[in-house]
Amino acid sequence: MIIAIDADSRDTAAADHLLYDLLDAMDQPVVACTHMVSGGDRPHVAVSLTSTADLAQPVRDHLAGQNIGLAITRPGASEPELAGPSQLVRGAYVAAVEAALGTAGRAVRWPGHELGHGVLPAAELRTRCNIDHLEAVGGQPVADDAMVDTCDFLRPLRRDGRLVLQLQPAAGNVLIPFELQHQQQCCADH
Repeated sequence: MIIAIDADSRDTAAADHLLYDLLDAMDQPVVACTHMVSGGDRPHVAVSLTSTADLAQPVRDHLAGQNIGLAITRPGASEPELAGPSQLVRGAYVAAVEAALGTAGRAVRWPGHELGHGVLPAAELRTRCNIDHLEAVGGQPVADDAMVDTCDFLRPLRRDGRLVLQLQPAAGNVLIPFELQHQQQCCADH
């Protein structure tokens, strides 16, 4: 089952907050992703939750009264269940399709995410955290023995049905995640 929600989040931090709020209210394993939504009056971020459990009612109850778009896909259903204002339903639908195809999205929670701490050899990080592929900036491959400092914050991308963690060089001859937990906003000093 996939539940996609467009709450018109302006950035990934707001979308992450929505996901953490939802995840705190459930006890089922999920894959939780953020999805960029273009078009309309401005780009924004929607979210998706994928689970083998039926989380539709708990999510609806948790979000009751909020202005959101919702797209729910159930196994075997011929079309998704849609609800909410049309401009937000569109974003939720995009997120649901991306989650179903595994073609896009930024993973916030997935089986193995909780084991991504410390400095690990690349091969161990992939195995321990269920990440399919590590790549350095520019798409360069990462050797199995390369050391990766997780900075205790991993946000792999979904690409071609796989989880791909992008890395960048850092001091101390280690690689670190391209997306850091506390990023400085571009042009923050302007």
